[in-house]
Amino acid sequence: MPGPPSHSNGIVPHSEYFYPEADVTFRVENILFRVHKRFFIRESLHFQSLFEASPIPCQDPPGSSATNPVVLNDTTSEGFAGLLWVFYNRQYSIYKATVDEWRAILALAQRWAFKEVEKLCVRELENLIIPPVDKIHLYQDFKLDKSLLIDSYLELTVRSEPLDLEEGRKLGIETSVQISRARELSRGSDLGRGPMSSGWAGRASTDRHSLRRPPHC
Repeated sequence: MPGPPSHSNGIVPHSEYFYPEADVTFRVENILFRVHKRFFIRESLHFQSLFEASPIPCQDPPGSSATNPVVLNDTTSEGFAGLLWVFYNRQYSIYKATVDEWRAILALAQRWAFKEVEKLCVRELENLIIPPVDKIHLYQDFKLDKSLLIDSYLELTVRSEPLDLEEGRKLGIETSVQISRARELSRGSDLGRGPMSSGWAGRASTDRHSLRRPPHC
């Protein structure tokens, strides 16, 4: 059973995710991770292909030891540790992380085809309070389910302030134009200038009126 490697060449084991009894070693930057291969084979098509490939005769399979690790060049040690936290979380089904931390985990989940981890990221993001512009920008970046953005679009449509320059840059021209058009339609319906379109623009008009309607006595 391989133990933690020496600190030669500046390469050191991760302070938490180096389990001597585990069966695969990764190197990310100058950090070694020794973890359980089953998570990667079970969850990721990318790593299934890597580990199930026929090894070269008389050669140890990749990740077999600290001297023969799987080298991951397309992430950071901090980002990889975040992904491992999903598998080794000691709070079982309770996950507490920031939007930026879920973003980093989601990026790796999509890159390496961890489909269930991607679903977890979306579920946890939905439980967080995210400003509407930031949420739209995030979900568009990762091509997530657009239907999850209806309330964010609605909030931008019914608020009193138009999009500012920085918000427009984040959202892009197409989305910014759609929101501006929805705001016009929403306010036009208030003045009787024509029918509302369907979808979240129509909901915007309904919600604007309901917000102004006095409560029942």
